[in-house]
Amino acid sequence: MLMSYLSNFLALPLYPAGFAVLCIAAGIVALLAQRRKTGLAFVILSGAVLYGFSTGPLSYRLVRGLEERYPPLPHVGPAPSIVLLTGGEIPRMPPRLYDEINGAGDRILYAARLFKQGAAPRIVITGGNLDFIRTSASSQAEASGRLLCGLFGIDSSRILLETKARNTWENGVYTRRLLDSLHLPLNIILVTSAMHMPRAVQVFRKLGFTIEPAPANFVADAPRRPKVIDLFPSAAALMNSSTALHEWYGMAAYRLLGRV
Repeated sequence: MLMSYLSNFLALPLYPAGFAVLCIAAGIVALLAQRRKTGLAFVILSGAVLYGFSTGPLSYRLVRGLEERYPPLPHVGPAPSIVLLTGGEIPRMPPRLYDEINGAGDRILYAARLFKQGAAPRIVITGGNLDFIRTSASSQAEASGRLLCGLFGIDSSRILLETKARNTWENGVYTRRLLDSLHLPLNIILVTSAMHMPRAVQVFRKLGFTIEPAPANFVADAPRRPKVIDLFPSAAALMNSSTALHEWYGMAAYRLLGRV
């Protein structure tokens, strides 16, 4: 639990919005202390960071640097299991009457498509709850399982749920424990978002899995011609930059911790 808190909160100043806020705060302190040049420098730095990460060129390169590592394959499988990492679902809770999907919901769609195509005889869904982010009566894995059963008609007996994991490392650890307990092989098709795939592959391979990556939810088109509009800041570009940085930071942190 401690690592989940640290990864979600201590890293906030390392993302563009958090860093910009810190620069503004430092600038205000400097101005109050009559250090006008220093204060102005912090304000300019804040604006430069927000602008850079909110525009197309930098955001695109951060994203493509991750997504191009594992391009989609025309044929996937067969394998003993599809392992779906959660994050694409929103569990049913007021005001929602049903489980929903979010921007990463392509993970769920792709796992269902692969299963229907006969890529594997079962789907293992791994993901618990981060209660300090969203309190839900059911885990992320359970919500994804309901979506697969309810929307795609997949028999629940073909779905295995792992409901404890709170991060990518725990996804691998608890999935291995589950498969080992059922004497199932560690040869899997791994389904997650394309940006998340490099870190997920490193973790699962470290834990002894043989992996066929099946990335979904691509954000950056390839190839992509530069456009004038890319030079204008946008919330979407800032979000994509922050998501990509989360993965780059995550890989660096996992390497320092010996998890990859």
